[in-house]
Amino acid sequence: MKVYRWVVTHLNKDGERMLAGPCQGLATYRTKREAEVHIRAMMKNNSRATLTSLYGLPLEPRKVECWPGHFDPKGVYAP
Repeated sequence: MKVYRWVVTHLNKDGERMLAGPCQGLATYRTKREAEVHIRAMMKNNSRATLTSLYGLPLEPRKVECWPGHFDPKGVYAP
């Protein structure tokens, strides 16, 4: 059975979309809306300069395949 969850992603230095958080189930979301709420909170609570120093913007929610049960993403790159 395939399981999909939503994650927050950013662009790495090579222009690839990858996880902006840990590759763990605790950093995944049941819905796209939940991931978007997390992105809005990140944007509100951090300066653009801080976010740019850590991530390749823009941050985006993406659906990724996860392991059943604990919801750890199966990889760090997102489609």
